[in-house]
Amino acid sequence: MATRGMVIGGPYAFLPDLARAAEERGFSAVWVAETGQDSIIQASVALQATERIDVGTNITLAFPRSPTITAMSTWDLNDLSGERFVIGLGSQVRRIIEERFSSDFDQPAKRMAEYVQAMQAVWRMERGEDVTFDGDIYKVLRPGLTGRGRAHDRALPRVYVAAVGPLMTRAAARYADGILGHPFTSERYLTDDVLPRVQEALTEAGRSREDFRVCQGVILCIADDRDVAIREAKQQIAFYGTTPNYRAVFASYGDEELTDRLRAVWKETDRDLDALVDAVPDEAVERYAVAGTPDEVRDGIDRLERHVDHLILGGAWYGVSGQRAAENLFAILETFGTPPA
Repeated sequence: MATRGMVIGGPYAFLPDLARAAEERGFSAVWVAETGQDSIIQASVALQATERIDVGTNITLAFPRSPTITAMSTWDLNDLSGERFVIGLGSQVRRIIEERFSSDFDQPAKRMAEYVQAMQAVWRMERGEDVTFDGDIYKVLRPGLTGRGRAHDRALPRVYVAAVGPLMTRAAARYADGILGHPFTSERYLTDDVLPRVQEALTEAGRSREDFRVCQGVILCIADDRDVAIREAKQQIAFYGTTPNYRAVFASYGDEELTDRLRAVWKETDRDLDALVDAVPDEAVERYAVAGTPDEVRDGIDRLERHVDHLILGGAWYGVSGQRAAENLFAILETFGTPPA
């Protein structure tokens, strides 16, 4: 049976309480994103506030950071938390990496594969192993200033990779400990595209499926007023749907034309939110999100949960007010958590 985690976020004043609430209500993990706030700092706060559950980043932007720096932060957080930290890496998209972070984005799948291997080399050095990594993009050819470490019995931290397309999925399956499935997905895309690619790559690498964790996000919008939840789901679908990278998700139900339609509306109306929502048909919400009242969404997540090892419950954020985002977080806690003791 799949375990459940939830995405938390918002002002730092409330983050510890959210993390503790998720732990008290039986979630196995909380996940923090990197949109407006640093993922490593958020994870540090959540780890400090909890005692038992995993805390993961979904995602930490890889390419703007040195893999050695990311590996050091991960090693330290894993040590401080009793091995409860999971570093989830993501590539983002070219324009964000180049125009906001002034970093390189060429060959993203190869870059990510090398990034993970470079991090693992750093960790093995910390365990005292005589290893290096000499890739085409990244290199780790020497240990730190104090030499190789002595933590011989420390387990390697867990590293997951966020993937949508076939090349990044293959990189995740070959080198990482798990995959973070993008919340913009469908059951068909998961079963017909992602999972077969994961299994193929694991087989090629001589790895067992039992040793690899498939974590899947979901666009989950909950409100007592069903129309509010449906609208928020449409807003998020519209936002993701304008990106050509996600065309394959729409293709899982033969909705490829939605990408071009949404891109046209985005451009012609200067991102008018009402126009974008109107361009998303009701059936798209049923296929690519879970939205409705608390009773309605309880059944809705089953179609994804039964296929994965861990389901990450998170709400819409595009065009959603801070108040509604907070209401949705607490609705997830109430709807899918167990009553606190």
